[in-house]
Amino acid sequence: GPHSYDKYKKPWWKLMAGLQYALFRQGPAASNLIEGGAFWWGDKTAVHPDIQYFMVVGAGIEEGVDSVPGGNGCTLNLGQIRPRSRGYVELYSADPMSPPRIVPNYFSDPYDIESLVDGCLVGEQIMAQAAFKPYVARRHVPEPTVRSREAMKRFCHQEAHAALHPSGTCRMGVDERAVVGPDLKVHGIEGLRVADASIMPTLISGNPNSVCIMIGEKAADMIRTAR
Repeated sequence: GPHSYDKYKKPWWKLMAGLQYALFRQGPAASNLIEGGAFWWGDKTAVHPDIQYFMVVGAGIEEGVDSVPGGNGCTLNLGQIRPRSRGYVELYSADPMSPPRIVPNYFSDPYDIESLVDGCLVGEQIMAQAAFKPYVARRHVPEPTVRSREAMKRFCHQEAHAALHPSGTCRMGVDERAVVGPDLKVHGIEGLRVADASIMPTLISGNPNSVCIMIGEKAADMIRTAR
């Protein structure tokens, strides 16, 4: 049924949404489309939740994602927020204009794929609750035939992608693998600091935007008070 924001892809409804926002600052144009979220455990032995869920009130409204049969749907996005896999960034050459070589190494630690599959299976349970039954006819992605743990693992290997929250490539610390110290100064280079998500030793539990802002604020304080 036309319960989600998918109907606003049609020109008439798109016009209505624009007018509603222009006149009242309300409606779908005032939404970030993620109307609900949750943190939960994929790994039940973990102390803190390791999966973050986003309830998107539409299907195929993300760039590059196909819609569903009938055009109306919803999407439960999820991501692992405490990955153990470690990638690296290195130089291609001495040319400063040459782009770096970025190797994420996703799923290089088997813990990550197992945790993500656990999160997918919990997501199935969430979407199967009675509250959704009047609105959800069936699962579209992955296909309903994907039921077993091994099938879900294959699906994750094929379809999982980055959430664009990388960190740790210039991690803070005092050991030989650290790039910056607690004062954010790059080891061995005079007058250079790094102040962004790359200094985090590990990824935080959730979106790093606010933490990046605070890293910048802290760096500004240290630079302002430096003697």
